[in-house]
Amino acid sequence: MRVPSVALGLLFASTACGQTSTGAESRVGFVDTVLFNGQLHYVGYGYDGPAPLFVQGWFPLSAEPVTKPLRYDQLRERTLDGPLRRVFDELLLRMDSAFIEYDLRYPLGGDEPINYAPFTEVQVRDSLFGLHTRSHRPNGVHALDFPVIVYHHGSQGFSDENVRMAEHFAAKGFIFLSCNFHWSLEDKQYGIPLVWEPDQSSIGTILRFARQLANGNKVFYIGHSWGAQEGWCTLHEPGLVDAFISLETTMEWKTDTAEVRDKWPHVLEAITTYSYPMPILLVADTEGEPPFPMFKDVRGELRYLDPKKSFAHESYTSAYHMRLRGEGRFNMPDAESLREQEVLYEAMLDELLHFLQAQAGMSSVAPVHQGGDPFHRK
Repeated sequence: MRVPSVALGLLFASTACGQTSTGAESRVGFVDTVLFNGQLHYVGYGYDGPAPLFVQGWFPLSAEPVTKPLRYDQLRERTLDGPLRRVFDELLLRMDSAFIEYDLRYPLGGDEPINYAPFTEVQVRDSLFGLHTRSHRPNGVHALDFPVIVYHHGSQGFSDENVRMAEHFAAKGFIFLSCNFHWSLEDKQYGIPLVWEPDQSSIGTILRFARQLANGNKVFYIGHSWGAQEGWCTLHEPGLVDAFISLETTMEWKTDTAEVRDKWPHVLEAITTYSYPMPILLVADTEGEPPFPMFKDVRGELRYLDPKKSFAHESYTSAYHMRLRGEGRFNMPDAESLREQEVLYEAMLDELLHFLQAQAGMSSVAPVHQGGDPFHRK
């Protein structure tokens, strides 16, 4: 691993350098490390031990980078030894398959695969992953004094499914952490959990790591889909996070409590039992207006964003919009619709940034959207 957590201080020095308050964007740094969840056991591919969390981190660079921006595939390059190398490689295979299945294979709103001939889906994926990001490997110690965001991917999602979100926040003065909450299990479908219950211990492991990095600043949580559901099941405990952004759990438009209890019993129990001690921003396309029926009685400080135009469930991730980078090279039957989704995605990023800047005590100006407000809000 490139940056062992036990030697974190070699890269992230704890001396204060102050938060950027000018609104100017920073260059974006990128590092990775491995954490181990001692409360969750994992066995596979010659490994037998605490479940590994392969962490990726984006942060504001305090100086101009001397390295070239990384390609998307380089965000996944790690130096690992022994069985952990095999565990990570197997995880990557499943992450790649998930990208093809959910972000590449089908047009927006369609169920017939896109014909990429004369290219294969793998060739299209490799071409997109060869594009450059805004992220740079640092070449020395960087003193950080920034709030920290922990991102939790959705079911069958992956840690770098929202690179643009990560870079958006890092450029504006946040550390952004993401990791795998799935593991490769031999002879089982990707996304099958190690235990059939909310994985509070993995969330707790990375949140403790985030508190260490935060250096007294605030810690926030963003979850998409299943990642948001896991947030509702976990974050009621005081002191874990200072704000929570819930990106479309898929429960927001439900009105049948019996259906929700059958499909998401842990989430329903949490939102009807606990109080939430932090501001929460709920974002979902319900084809209506907030508040969301299943959440209107949640005890907490809730705010809502509901896109006025249709916004697909996968559109909350930047991975879903990567196909647009291949326009002109690959067949893209839904290019116009996908561009509209990307515009709404970027508007959402600005809203999330404004919300968390306010929670962090940073200066912020409410976004002004070209063409009017794209969201119903409450």
